[in-house]
Amino acid sequence: MGIVAPPSHDERVTAVRARLNDITDGDPGPGERALLARLLRSFAAKAPAAADELIDVLDGDTGVLRERAHALKGSSANIGATALAAICAAVETDARAGNRPDPATAAHLRDEIAGMVRAVTEVADAYER
Repeated sequence: MGIVAPPSHDERVTAVRARLNDITDGDPGPGERALLARLLRSFAAKAPAAADELIDVLDGDTGVLRERAHALKGSSANIGATALAAICAAVETDARAGNRPDPATAAHLRDEIAGMVRAVTEVADAYER
């Protein structure tokens, strides 16, 4: 996986909002806003542990690595965490080929998870107002 500059906070927020606009056709009602806020809060609560589990197996079995990367990639893509999904996709591709990811991957995952938790929390807060 090549070194890619991480997105800014505003870019993360914009990506999440764009994905949610796609899901809701840009005009969520109160019930949808509440559901989206719960979805984002669930991601913020669960994704750090999923990333830790992925990081724990970066040097382990490539089958388990592929499965964990695939799962986090999917949940990330669902909420518009495109940079995180891209990191996971690269890990999944490497694992599928029987290769271990670049040693810097753990740091990239930690940084991106932290940034995404901030971004989705901000968007969830806005949906709850």
